[in-house]
Amino acid sequence: MSHVALRGLIGAALVDRNLCDGLMNGRRSALLAEFDLSDEEREVVASFENESVRDLASAVHSWLKEQGNSASPRVDCSSVQVL
Repeated sequence: MSHVALRGLIGAALVDRNLCDGLMNGRRSALLAEFDLSDEEREVVASFENESVRDLASAVHSWLKEQGNSASPRVDCSSVQVL
């Protein structure tokens, strides 16, 4: 499983203020339906309780590592500032 859509969600959330706000203010389930996520990905992201999109991105990254998805390229987002 490549998790491309999941990475796309996180990438979009880091640069799109409306998506970012929606993921943090209770519209997460509705917004997740707009992305081509697997049922498992949707459930995992919906279950995370995070204070910020950056924390959500970190939780998703940790989950992906647990899934053994080491073939994916490493991206350092430590300098990214969320809108």
